[in-house]
Amino acid sequence: ALPLALAGATVVTAGGRLMEENRVVKPTLLAASLALTAALSVPAPALAQTRVMPLGDSITEAETGFASYRYWLWHQLVDGGYQVDLVGSMSGVYNGPPLYPDFDQDHEGHWGWRTDEVLAQLAGWAAAAQPEVVLLHLGHNDLWQGQGVASTITDLGAIITTLRTANPTVTVFFAQVIPSTVAALSEIPALNAEIAILAASLSSPESPVIVVDHWTGFDAATDTYDGVHPNQTGEQKMSARWLGALRWTLVPDGLVFRDDFESGGATAWSDAQP
Repeated sequence: ALPLALAGATVVTAGGRLMEENRVVKPTLLAASLALTAALSVPAPALAQTRVMPLGDSITEAETGFASYRYWLWHQLVDGGYQVDLVGSMSGVYNGPPLYPDFDQDHEGHWGWRTDEVLAQLAGWAAAAQPEVVLLHLGHNDLWQGQGVASTITDLGAIITTLRTANPTVTVFFAQVIPSTVAALSEIPALNAEIAILAASLSSPESPVIVVDHWTGFDAATDTYDGVHPNQTGEQKMSARWLGALRWTLVPDGLVFRDDFESGGATAWSDAQP
């Protein structure tokens, strides 16, 4: 009898992680497959990229001299084999070049903007970029500029509705926003509580809204350079939190959804999850 050969096959485990599975293959079938591949010499088709829009204010945009959380996140995704295209009408960071230029710099972060100001322009941005995934972190400027939690939540809900007009199956990762040492932002905990309620009311099987907890574990005294905007440590914490949520949804060859997201209920993501 001819000996058997082992071929490695990549599979996705229930936890969303990749592992190598040893599959038994008869040598004759393996040889025929290899010969056919060599004869055809057809390159593998390029994998489709998932369009990801980082949407927010200055915390998303960052300013010159800093990398932005987007830099660290893009590198972690690409280095992990994920096919992503960051999209948006903006590029780079505020008021000059980013600390490191070697990343996909497209985004929709707007320095100093409130949610209502973002909402007023969002339909055009979303129609042009057609995001499949949105990383939504907004609300600081509303509170800072005297807007209440209720009106901010109303505008955040309208933002999700507008995103769905451009793409009815968009997935929204909805941040419970980072803390601040600024007294005017003392209502952030109340805002974050309402964000969780809003996400639960809007999430659907076709268009999941997934809460991502950026509050827990973020120290505004040490993870920002001014009490509001992340320093490198803060950027990396935000990147890690986004990455944890995205890896629960993405696989390296595209966009798939876990069953718990398909249930239609908002899922809160924090470091406590696997």
